[in-house]
Amino acid sequence: MGLADFDKREVAQAVLAQRTRTVALLESLDESTWEAEVVPGWRVREVAAHLITTDEGAVTGRLMRLGLTQRPMSEIEAWNEEQVGRWADRPIPSLVQALEKWGTRLSRLARRTPGIVARRSLPTPLGTVSLLWLAMLRVYDEWVHGEDVRRAVGRPSDDAPTSVEPVARQLLAALPLQTLPLISPAATGTVTLRFSDLDLPSVGFDLGEQRYGTTITGGSTIVAAAAPFVMVAAHRDPWRDAEAAGALKIEGDREAAETFLDALTVI
Repeated sequence: MGLADFDKREVAQAVLAQRTRTVALLESLDESTWEAEVVPGWRVREVAAHLITTDEGAVTGRLMRLGLTQRPMSEIEAWNEEQVGRWADRPIPSLVQALEKWGTRLSRLARRTPGIVARRSLPTPLGTVSLLWLAMLRVYDEWVHGEDVRRAVGRPSDDAPTSVEPVARQLLAALPLQTLPLISPAATGTVTLRFSDLDLPSVGFDLGEQRYGTTITGGSTIVAAAAPFVMVAAHRDPWRDAEAAGALKIEGDREAAETFLDALTVI
């Protein structure tokens, strides 16, 4: 299995399943909790609005028409903040209804887009990726924001293997594009990443040669529980805190592993 070998059915199911979990979580909150701050400047309301507006932009093609998929991330984020402001203070039932509507439409789009189109590479601020890759990044982003909400309102992590495996797969597909370029060309050593709670292949990274793949071994091994590792990659938690909590373990060459973890970024 390649790091980004997603198929249309897998992506469509992952999009819909994640949205179903998100809606269930938000519907379980009382009205006052929707006003709770989740991340700086964003309440639960803004998180819901962010999911709605990015889905809407993707499904309607607005993101493409505006050329946002090829602009710097800062411009995409500025556009999204503006769109979030349009939605965030609408009635809660309207927000939930929109989440269901646009999540269903995004899933349907992933399922109905011809395979040759869905797998075609296109330039983005994150690198040259397929539409299926972008849809799985959507799943990753939504799961992370769901964890933000859960933490803010005191709910346990959604760390069941069925929930986090698509997210972890997208993380593996994104590491070569978002993490490896941040590692100094002077770095040396190899690092293998293995999830302790998922049946996914281990992936190795040759830091000096900027290579990755399932056949790269040796050096050091990072063994981590998937959910905490994703939250480290999303810059929610320091990796040393995850290690101290027992959610992450380094075996072998610690220097190479620390170099990799210091650069770890998937956002």
